[in-house]
Amino acid sequence: MDKKSRTALFSISSNALLLAVKLAAGVLTGSVSVLSEAIHSATDLVGSVVAFAAIQRSVSPPDESHNYGHGRFENLASVLEGVILFGVGGWVVFRAVDNILHGAELELLGLGIGVMALSAIVNLFVSWWLLRVARETDSRALEAEGYNLRTDVWGAAGVALGLVAALTTGWTVLDPIIAASIGLAILWTALRLISGSTRVLLDESLPAGELELIERVIQGEIKSDPSIRGFHKLRARKSGSQRHIDFHLQLRAETTLGEAHKISDSLEERIRHNLPNSDVLIHLEDDRSIIEDESASETHAR
Repeated sequence: MDKKSRTALFSISSNALLLAVKLAAGVLTGSVSVLSEAIHSATDLVGSVVAFAAIQRSVSPPDESHNYGHGRFENLASVLEGVILFGVGGWVVFRAVDNILHGAELELLGLGIGVMALSAIVNLFVSWWLLRVARETDSRALEAEGYNLRTDVWGAAGVALGLVAALTTGWTVLDPIIAASIGLAILWTALRLISGSTRVLLDESLPAGELELIERVIQGEIKSDPSIRGFHKLRARKSGSQRHIDFHLQLRAETTLGEAHKISDSLEERIRHNLPNSDVLIHLEDDRSIIEDESASETHAR
């Protein structure tokens, strides 16, 4: 089992434990904010399971039905988790507003405070670990789960502070107000997850910084090898953690086939060194295509 899968299993275990503890504390205290955090942990558990399944599927090699691999299963998992979070955020806000308008009784606030403090500490560590592994492996599914748990950290800390304030002041309305703010934070996280993964599913180009890096690598090769005349038609997209890059490389007409392949292999290796998990496809052309392109442009201009 690879590092991404082990990390996802670790997240599943911690979410299952926190769900049971928060649910018990929410029922005993009657706190809507604690219950909202329990529901959030339930979605975290579902998200962790989905992320694990997506990671397992995404590492499958390309086949006849999926020539570019299965990397987008991670992006689909991120969208699904965002949709679930959006529904949960709406429910939390609805319950919070209802309790603000009609009031609620709270009991055993000390238990709720302790559980929320424990939850914040555990999720702070788990989210840090998930985001670290996500950066190392370029995993969209782990990144989504990490940011999801990061909202739990602030949510649990906010609930704990709200319960402390309610305990010291007797203002029980603070509890649903905190819950409403948690719901809004969940909605914002959901929208960010859905937006980020949807752009990948719609074949959005790589970020400008990565495209500029690719161009710098190609330009560096052009300066060091006089056989290369230029390049054009650079295209790049992402599928899960895998980048797909292709462009046309123009060589001098006298370049032999063997020399052309050596140039291509060297350039592909340099690009993969600077951008790991890249599948690079280079279309080789001789410099007569430059003259043809220029002639076509002049004809169009006239």
